[in-house]
Amino acid sequence: MSFAFSIMDDVEKIKQKIDIVDLISEHLTLKKTGRNFKANCPFHSEKTPSFVVSPERQIWHCFGCQKGGDIFTFLMEYEKTDFPESLKYLADKAGIKLSGPVFQTEKEKQKETIYSLNHLASTYYNYILLNHNAGKDALAYLFEKRKLNLDIIKKFNLGYAPNRNNSLTSYLMRKKGYKPEDLTNAGLATIRNGRVIDFFRHRIIFPISDSRGNVIAFSGRALDINSALEGPKYINTRETIVYKKSDSLFGLNLAKDEIKKENRVIVVEGEFDVISPYKEGIKNIVAIKGTALTESQVRILKRYAEKITFCFDTDRAGEEAQRRSIQMVEKENVLASVIVPPEGKDPDELVNEDPVLFKKAVKKDISIYDFIIDSAVGNFETKTVEGKRKILDKTLPVLSLIENAVIKEHYFKKLGRLLDTSVESLNKEADKIKNQKNVKEDILPKKKLTREEMIEPYLISLILQYKQVNKAYLICEETLQGTDFCLTAYNRIYSFLGDYVSQQENFFMGDFVKTLPSELLEAFDKCYLAPLAFLEDEKQYLSEIQKTAKEVKTNSLKSKLKNVSEKIKEKEKNGQEKEAEEARQEFLELTKLLKQNSVILIK
Repeated sequence: MSFAFSIMDDVEKIKQKIDIVDLISEHLTLKKTGRNFKANCPFHSEKTPSFVVSPERQIWHCFGCQKGGDIFTFLMEYEKTDFPESLKYLADKAGIKLSGPVFQTEKEKQKETIYSLNHLASTYYNYILLNHNAGKDALAYLFEKRKLNLDIIKKFNLGYAPNRNNSLTSYLMRKKGYKPEDLTNAGLATIRNGRVIDFFRHRIIFPISDSRGNVIAFSGRALDINSALEGPKYINTRETIVYKKSDSLFGLNLAKDEIKKENRVIVVEGEFDVISPYKEGIKNIVAIKGTALTESQVRILKRYAEKITFCFDTDRAGEEAQRRSIQMVEKENVLASVIVPPEGKDPDELVNEDPVLFKKAVKKDISIYDFIIDSAVGNFETKTVEGKRKILDKTLPVLSLIENAVIKEHYFKKLGRLLDTSVESLNKEADKIKNQKNVKEDILPKKKLTREEMIEPYLISLILQYKQVNKAYLICEETLQGTDFCLTAYNRIYSFLGDYVSQQENFFMGDFVKTLPSELLEAFDKCYLAPLAFLEDEKQYLSEIQKTAKEVKTNSLKSKLKNVSEKIKEKEKNGQEKEAEEARQEFLELTKLLKQNSVILIK
């Protein structure tokens, strides 16, 4: 068996073992609608579900962003993986041993190398911390200053980078055989004066993993922050082909199951702010790498929970970070709240001083909008004109984003009471902000579909989704005999339907799909999965099919009339009177057919 055929065979075996509904249900909440399942798409912002999964066809498609495919393409899109990585993961999940090596591009090979290097590095750093004399001071710091125990250190695989220039690089190159460029590509080393130097030195090491447990990067905290030689308090792996800061969250690999269980994720700013609460049993917690939550991170977290709770530092920078995160949270239709730790302490500090107090604060989270108003009112005077202006600057740009009219009015009333002003005045100021924003935004016009582009796939959808496909086709054919669709793909699908129905008494979707050429499968899948408006009964459904078929025929006749009209002009211009007369006769026949069809347009 050739390499290509062995991979194809493996793919088919995996598809037979793994049901697409089961796989996607591990990541999204699917709701059954008829023969299919629906969910909000994880790949773009939407409030009305347009992501459809077919158990019969073992495919998925989003009618919002137009992405779609099978179990492999879903995993590749969802986890941002390449095909070889998805193939290996799903093969393991299905319990199937791959029959041959997986072909990899240079980029895929480089990613595998970085994963392997990062795994070795994390194991090395952890060994130095726990088992080597060089890590003695770092371990004492974690035990005594940070009040961590051995179990939690092992759980997060914490490590220590020795205070030497070539500790890790020597191990990876001499003992493991890696090249200098491998280490620099992974962000584990730098080149200085022609020498390969460890990137992390004399630092506590926090491995950063993706949701599947691959170590993608590291964060290093200086052990002696009073020494000018140590540099910044924290340094992170530079971005690589496996690590993008805006897509990454520290602790997600350990927290994801608890986040799903609680339907809530707590977002903090630092690694210790994750580890200390986790030690006390608060496990639905992750940390961002940066100063504010990114749009990508919000979309990742909403896959696991409907509510995001911020617990940033209570200083001015922390407030601003939470404020910048709100717009993305509101856009993604995610509930948001804030934990306000007492006495202005960060989570790590408060947990170590009084874990019970922190747990109470977690239970008493407040709405993000209450936080925005309260923090602004707490920082500025509510009685002075200047104070009111500053409070409005901090609150209205956020409150104006609220789409729910009742909730928006609630917070405008609260702000109005505090500033001694009316809701009407606040609405006027909010409208100014909204109008300014609309002027600044460049809105790209959406391509408007023609009637043919909408009605022809709609007819195919009606046929394919009817309980008796053969019957639906024959009803259409009473109207469409000899009619050509304006769009080639749907004309061909309809033709293949005709061939199948004429030969088979009963319709089997799986068998029919095998008769279609590969270039038609995408158009077919869209029709098969397209969400249709609810039709009360069979009579109404069949009436819709007849009505739609009439419109398809009308469009086809109009298109032919246009072509014949142009043909008449061309023949008359060239003095070909006989051909022009034949074309006129054809035009008259088409006009009669158009009148006979007398279509009732769909509203």
